[in-house]
Amino acid sequence: MGLVERVTRDYVSDEEQLYRNVRSEGADEFYYDETTGKLVIESKAFLDPQKEPSVDRAKLRNFDPEQSRMSEENGIVTLITAEVRQIGDVKTNDINGRTVNHAVDVKANPIRDNKAHALIVVEPDFFGTESKKNRVFKLLRKALARLATQRGWTLEPGNS
Repeated sequence: MGLVERVTRDYVSDEEQLYRNVRSEGADEFYYDETTGKLVIESKAFLDPQKEPSVDRAKLRNFDPEQSRMSEENGIVTLITAEVRQIGDVKTNDINGRTVNHAVDVKANPIRDNKAHALIVVEPDFFGTESKKNRVFKLLRKALARLATQRGWTLEPGNS
């Protein structure tokens, strides 16, 4: 494979759909609003120990969300890369108190058993104390949850 082909394949374009597996069983990662009956995805659905939530690139899963579901009880939501990149409320202060805007991006991260694997990352990386990193990461998770809630389920939990 040539360099241009590899770079093109590794780049996640703005139009790409991204599948996120949302756990169901006792995880409280989503609920239905009792007054509206609408789905609400919680920010917990985007928790990740490295603060880089994983997604699958739909086109590399043949646009089959079932391939991204880790358990039948789980659901799949779809995000659009451009919308993820437009998240603008991930900010921290540097050691001099200046505001640092963290650009949100989606990076291809193929792994051995999942060539569609990608990560939602921020640049520059979060810095500061662990509690500060966690607070800022929560802002990212809330923004991702809002996007997922707007689109609703691509594949509902328990449906195959």
